[in-house]
Parts: sequence; structure tokens; C-alpha cells
Amino acid sequence: MAENRKLPDDFDWRAITPEDSPKTPMDVMSDPIHRALSTPDLAVGDEAYDFESVVYDYSDGSEKRTGEMFHLAEITREKSVALIFGSYT
Repeated sequence: MAENRKLPDDFDWRAITPEDSPKTPMDVMSDPIHRALSTPDLAVGDEAYDFESVVYDYSDGSEKRTGEMFHLAEITREKSVALIFGSYT
């Protein structure tokens, strides 16, 4: 489980939290369900969780469905796969 984290004393959580939010950042950081989301359940070499996703074609700069589906479990039976998640903004 993630270690207890404390926000800096001068951190203004109200500036980034909507007025109607049911939780403060401190609530989220102390919630076991939310903390579990930031803790990996898999180790290097473990089998990844299966998922499927629509395959898109971006070759002309626009998003077009190909009619195919990507199935992680199916692809990993054929070859190794590296999944990279991140923000490109």
C-alpha cells in the first residue's frame, strides 16, 4: 500500500477542488480504494490484465474505425507487447 503522504502546509486545495466536490484531496489520499489505484498489482513478468479496444486508422490525419478489435491476450500469445500510457498534452 502507498505510504502516507502529506500535502505541504501552504497547499491551497480549495483552489483546485470544485465547490460541489464530495471529497477533498486529503480524503482521496486517505481512501484505500483510491490509494490502491496508485499501487501496481503486477510485477515485471506477470501476465497483464486482458482488455480489448477498437482499432483506429489515423493514416490521413483523421480518426477512422477499421472494424477490427485489439485483444491484448490474443496478441500476447503471438509476441511480446509493450504498453505505454502517458499524456501527450
